[in-house]
Amino acid sequence: MRDINDYTKNYNIASFEDYKVIYRRKKVLEIMQKYKPKRILEIGCGMEPLFNYIRGGEYDKYVVVEPSKIFWSNANSYVKENEKIECINDFFQYTSELKQNKFDFIVCSGLLHEIEFPMVMLRDIKDISNEETIIHVNVPNANSLHRILGKEMEIIQDVQDMSERNKIYQQYRVFDMESLSEYVEKAGFNIIDKGSYFIKPFSHEQMYKMLKYNIISEKVLEGLNKLTEYLPQYASEIYVNIKIK
Repeated sequence: MRDINDYTKNYNIASFEDYKVIYRRKKVLEIMQKYKPKRILEIGCGMEPLFNYIRGGEYDKYVVVEPSKIFWSNANSYVKENEKIECINDFFQYTSELKQNKFDFIVCSGLLHEIEFPMVMLRDIKDISNEETIIHVNVPNANSLHRILGKEMEIIQDVQDMSERNKIYQQYRVFDMESLSEYVEKAGFNIIDKGSYFIKPFSHEQMYKMLKYNIISEKVLEGLNKLTEYLPQYASEIYVNIKIK
């Protein structure tokens, strides 16, 4: 069972994750702009719900399901009088109420690797989806350049091994594109497109320190994100966009 309070506390500590969130969000918003959804579900929003980056006129309904009371309270504070947005403080699972929303886009961002039983989550997502629903799933990449470097330095024995950071954040596994694809297909989805983003050559701690001490600038981060075009298989995060079969 996940200790959501401990997870929230660790998540709120300043780290390179603050920068990764920016590039993760950028990719999700890029994909949403492509499909232009009107009825959106975001599963787990952290401290920055995506609806803050979407104009209200671009959607008809936006639902957030967030188990952390701190994250939920923060998201709810932005809602005010916006009747289009609903924030639910709970762990995600199938409910008839969620299914009745007839979502055309579901965001499962940076989450599947943190779930003890990801197949259960995927099947619950499937049960609230319809044939037109697009589901975006992104996770860290086991074949990220920094994990390969860690293996060659003998910090980890295999790119699939759990790092200390993985353990601190109560993460259960590391996906590569092959295993992520297998999971979603086994759960009853077809992949409509997939990709990756952001080349991360070093660990979160090392990247954060290089920024903190001005060894690299945020302009370097922009360049690392663009490097994905040349080294897509070694990017730090991967994604699939899927529909039910």
